[in-house]
Amino acid sequence: MDKKVMFKVSAVLTLAVAALAGCSGQNASNKSPQPTVSAAVNENIDPNAKYDPPIEVSTHFSVGASFADKFKDEQLNTNVFAKGQLEELGIKLTYKWIARGDDQSFQKSSVAIASGDIPEIMVVTKEQLATLSKTDMIHKDLAPIYEKYASKLTKDIMHEEGDIAFDSATFNGKLIAIPNTDSSGDLASFLWIRLDWLEKLNLETPKSMDDLYNVIRAFVERDPDGNNKKDTVGLMLNKDFLSPGVGDAVGIFNGFHAYPKSWVKDDSGNLVYGSVQPEMKEALAYLQKLYKDGFIEQDFGAKDSGKAAELAGANRVGVEFGAMWNGMYPLQATKENFPNSDWRAMALLSNDDKPARPQVKLNVANYYVVKKEFQHPEALIKLLNFWTEKNWGSSKEDYDKYIGNLDTGAAHLNQIRAWPSKKNMNAHLHVKEAFATGDTSKLNSEEKSYYDNIVKFKAGDNKVAQFEKVFGETGSFAIMDQYYTKNLFMMDQYYGASTETMKNKMSTIVKSEMEYYTKVIMGSESLDKFDTFVAKLNKLGLEQITKEVNEWNKNR
Repeated sequence: MDKKVMFKVSAVLTLAVAALAGCSGQNASNKSPQPTVSAAVNENIDPNAKYDPPIEVSTHFSVGASFADKFKDEQLNTNVFAKGQLEELGIKLTYKWIARGDDQSFQKSSVAIASGDIPEIMVVTKEQLATLSKTDMIHKDLAPIYEKYASKLTKDIMHEEGDIAFDSATFNGKLIAIPNTDSSGDLASFLWIRLDWLEKLNLETPKSMDDLYNVIRAFVERDPDGNNKKDTVGLMLNKDFLSPGVGDAVGIFNGFHAYPKSWVKDDSGNLVYGSVQPEMKEALAYLQKLYKDGFIEQDFGAKDSGKAAELAGANRVGVEFGAMWNGMYPLQATKENFPNSDWRAMALLSNDDKPARPQVKLNVANYYVVKKEFQHPEALIKLLNFWTEKNWGSSKEDYDKYIGNLDTGAAHLNQIRAWPSKKNMNAHLHVKEAFATGDTSKLNSEEKSYYDNIVKFKAGDNKVAQFEKVFGETGSFAIMDQYYTKNLFMMDQYYGASTETMKNKMSTIVKSEMEYYTKVIMGSESLDKFDTFVAKLNKLGLEQITKEVNEWNKNR
């Protein structure tokens, strides 16, 4: 499954249920310019004043794979966003090209950049932004325009996780793009466990990694499914276990305070690559023991996440680590096929008295740049204001009109947008409050749909159990609330574009990581060779990459 398609942005969550589906150029100060009081900022203007006469703004559009079959080009001019933008802002968007799918979108954008023929507002990746930073094609100082025209609501939403997203769009001390913000927290890992199996075997909820080992062992040896066969698997694991999603091992590594494929600070304040830190060894030893004892599928190294996930639908597994949406996929299948099953999300467990910290990274889907010659760069900010107001402004009617049914609504036809990092977190809190008070009047359409489906589940409809497992009182966001409240997230400290050495050698390094780790888990490679493995990665380019990352960190 393409997780990017299934859950690319927060609004696609409901669709996920239905479809289930050289240097960076940041060589000088990379901090986002702090707001300053200037004559421009103090001008008595209406930041959302309508252009009269209306203006045309060229851009482009990318159709997600999930909508390619339904999409018709004319929808871009007839949807409620297009009409509203023209009626309220006096902005009519025109499209230099329409791409279908991420690959075609990247290709067309790259061609436009290479030719120097870019639209007035363009959506670019982090790598493309780094390329544009070295050209003269785009506005190189959007901070004054953003400060002047962005509404309070827009600023509140886009800075919900602080300034890190804007730091990532800042080159040589200047804000050259506006980030399409999303939630980093939503990327965190959870422990998912069969509560009904715990209860059947009279086991307590695990509180440590040692406890979890004993639970996994019991799930294999004590016939929790009651079929008198030794056919259960303790821990679901797939061959790409360092990629967060379904049946991964990221949460296990985090439980040992190890952060694979992430850049973290050492005691000296330098950035180091988590995959080669000593803490990795203990986590690998833990997984090695689980495998040796027969509690992990012996052929996990040949199974992708989709194949590994089949264990859930077959009622054969009791523990997995994965994303907050796992209650929807793949664990919903267990409930539908086995009505008495009960998967529950738990916070990550620790191997000691320090709390486990789920690793996350900056979640910026893409960036908006403005062509240098464009006479109305503020139009980008006005379009963002329009998006945030219709989503999270004071009018519930606006939300229902513009967002409405997330599966088929016009939100997917509007490309200039940003998301609050706590959108889904707040949806859970609002639904929880509605159940506590009985008052659903404050819920928007999306939240009301979650509420209604949880009501159906509580009435016995297991086909909608997924909504309780994610947004309900016992769902994954109840645990996410703890992550936020206790400030547990471990943020990847490198959020720049790929360095020159990364571009050429990082894929080889990651491949070598996975080969060594997999062999260690399966017992065909010794943990005693960990230092040799680290030395090998350094020779492959990791040592140089680490130098480049720290140079970026020093100058940002």
